[in-house]
This record gives sequence, structure tokens and C-alpha cells, in this order.
Amino acid sequence: MLTGIAHCSGCGGRLYFAVRKGYPYGDYVCRATARSEVCTASAAMRSDWLEEYAVHRYREATATDAAVSREQLLESGVRVTVAKGRCGGDTTRLRGPDTSRLTFTLGEGLDAAN
Repeated sequence: MLTGIAHCSGCGGRLYFAVRKGYPYGDYVCRATARSEVCTASAAMRSDWLEEYAVHRYREATATDAAVSREQLLESGVRVTVAKGRCGGDTTRLRGPDTSRLTFTLGEGLDAAN
């Protein structure tokens, strides 16, 4: 859903969906190496968390409760930038996304605050 919408803050490249075997969700990950580039702070996040965040912020910014499609997000110029998370961690990281790592932008660079 977020291909072309989710980006890595380390290199600015797109995040791509990667299947996670044995789980009902995948991950969005920086693929700088696939582009023969180097990312000094490659980002990744669970797909269900990132998609929920993007849809919630879009609905909040546009004051709508309707279903949201990838096409709507693209047409509205939505961009979600993900910063690299910390390595390791404790059980608190399993509760949900660290939204301080996320930036949501709608349209012409109008930042809809974190």
C-alpha cells in the first residue's frame, strides 16, 4: 500500500514491502543496496504499523472517515518518512510503532505535524 509513499530518512529512497515468513504482516525496508547506493541510516518498520499510521494521519489531515486507497494517498501527495530505529530493544518495542521516527507530509510539502 505504501510503495512510493514511504521513504527512508537516511537516503531519501523509497521503502519497499518485504514479506515476513510466518507472520501476517511484512516490513517496509530501505533498499539502497539494491539501487547500488549506500544508506548510512537505513530505516525499516512493520507494514501493519506503518500503514495504520499513514491512513490515520491522512484521515486526520483530510477530515474523512472513508476508506483510504493507495491511489488516494499518491494523488494527495502523501509522503511518510521513516527514520532508523535503535538496535535491539526490550518488550516495549513490540507494543506499536515509535511515531517519533515518523514524519507525515501531505501535498506540497505541507507538514501535518507528527
